[in-house]
Amino acid sequence: MIQAYNYMMQSNPVNRQVKYPANQRSDLRRVYKNIVNLSKNSPLYKINLSKENQEYTIGVKETALTLKAKLDGMLVPENTGFHEKTAVVSDERILSAKLLKEDTEGLPEIITVSVKTLADVQINKGKELLHSSRSLASGEYAFQAKVMDKTYDLTYVQPTRMDNIESMQNMVEYLNQSVPGINALIEDGAKSDYSRITVLSDMTGRFGDRNFSFEDTDLYQDSIVGFFGLNRVDQTPIYAQFELNGIEKQTATNAFTLENTLRISLHKAADKDVTVRIVPDSEKILTAVDSVLSTYNNLINLAKNRTLDSKEHIRATKLISEMKSLEKVYQDELESCGMKASDDGTLKLDDALAVQAAEDGGMENFFTKENGFVARLLDKAETIAINPMEYLDKTIVTYPNTEKISFRNPYITSMYSGLFFNSYC
Repeated sequence: MIQAYNYMMQSNPVNRQVKYPANQRSDLRRVYKNIVNLSKNSPLYKINLSKENQEYTIGVKETALTLKAKLDGMLVPENTGFHEKTAVVSDERILSAKLLKEDTEGLPEIITVSVKTLADVQINKGKELLHSSRSLASGEYAFQAKVMDKTYDLTYVQPTRMDNIESMQNMVEYLNQSVPGINALIEDGAKSDYSRITVLSDMTGRFGDRNFSFEDTDLYQDSIVGFFGLNRVDQTPIYAQFELNGIEKQTATNAFTLENTLRISLHKAADKDVTVRIVPDSEKILTAVDSVLSTYNNLINLAKNRTLDSKEHIRATKLISEMKSLEKVYQDELESCGMKASDDGTLKLDDALAVQAAEDGGMENFFTKENGFVARLLDKAETIAINPMEYLDKTIVTYPNTEKISFRNPYITSMYSGLFFNSYC
């Protein structure tokens, strides 16, 4: 029988990832008692053992077992996001937030941030020089660059007179290679044949009056700093200023960390408050929920396809009717979590409502409620798995003789649908 069952499983559409839906001895004992009780009260049936009937019955049983395993899995923390947190920002154009570790105990559930100004770099914009003019004489030009608390002694060499655009290109290359902490480039001037050197600090925030500056050191040589206008400050460096839960704060950068747990990055200033909420990880939760609904819908589709492909489909209709009845009883509970029943009995997920339910704890309550839809569905899935023959058309041969205490009927379900304990343990 096991070989026959495994042969039929090869054509079964269900791929049950959880191998053992019953791991505890008490679970196995409960399943065994249910089978014994069913054997006592079940009539003896005559069944058409066609390949299609066997595949359908095994498919119903395996899908029910998969559904039960996935529903049980929703209570395991590592399988869902119920116990994992994420940061949700009301307006990610203004700022973004990311949790650095799972323990969020030191953080408030809601954080309010109002961004006044962003931290910015110092920008120096030099003199606009005519490209084709040869204004700088040849020679060696000594000068200093001061960046933060570092001083760099530099010598710029002009071997011969050359076009100003070439001199600017050489100076930009020299500064970028010789002075850490700044970035020099050439920008177009107001006229098409004019350009200038622009120097930016790498770091945002203000460190003293200036983040960087230049100074000529050779008193007997023309001013190279003055020639290019390297000290002309166009934008002073500034701190980021913001309010955090009503308290004014400032930082040298546009990102800061709270309690070594939450990293907040500022993107732009705005005249409104932005809220950061620490909530359950809705993305992971909905991935698990989608998997459960997919298996639930597979069970209904098996019965639905049976009604379309076979004349012996009355019992398959019964399975669909039972699931629809369950959905109707718990309609409000389902819809509160964004689950809506279709006409054919399958469930569809409204992403917006589902995300809200995941974040406010409603989805966790849906799967853990002791007397709710999921609890009833768990019982139903186990009942279907133990006796899938209930949903296969068959003819009664004899009724059980309940007057005899020792009377036992052959358990036709176990005989033909492969309900062996190796499916449970």
